[in-house]
Amino acid sequence: MKYNITVVEESNQALRDKIVSTLTTEGFEVATASSSQDILSKLSELKPQLIILGEGLPIDSFEACSQLRQEIDAPILILGAIPSDKAWTRIVEAGADCYLVKPFGDLELVARVRAILRRYEWSTSQKV
Repeated sequence: MKYNITVVEESNQALRDKIVSTLTTEGFEVATASSSQDILSKLSELKPQLIILGEGLPIDSFEACSQLRQEIDAPILILGAIPSDKAWTRIVEAGADCYLVKPFGDLELVARVRAILRRYEWSTSQKV
């Protein structure tokens, strides 16, 4: 099954390009958006099964996560620096499903994406 993944990593174009290349090579369909507002305006078109948000967006990544969580039930992976305990709490409360600390390798990214999608598929198949 091909998964549709939307990547927003505005603060670092090279990293966004690397993520897109890595995930595309692994068989994922990847779309990019310039901001969380861009994703929100294109939700019906994109239909993402996973959203990847990078820190350093024009709005706070926690705010972006909260806004997206209200509109879509897809898992959200946030990429960023090692967060403090307070930041971890905000990440979870905002609705993020996973946090990946930069820098990370291609293998770790792919493994995390696959694990998130497996868990999400299982949890949605268990809903009555």
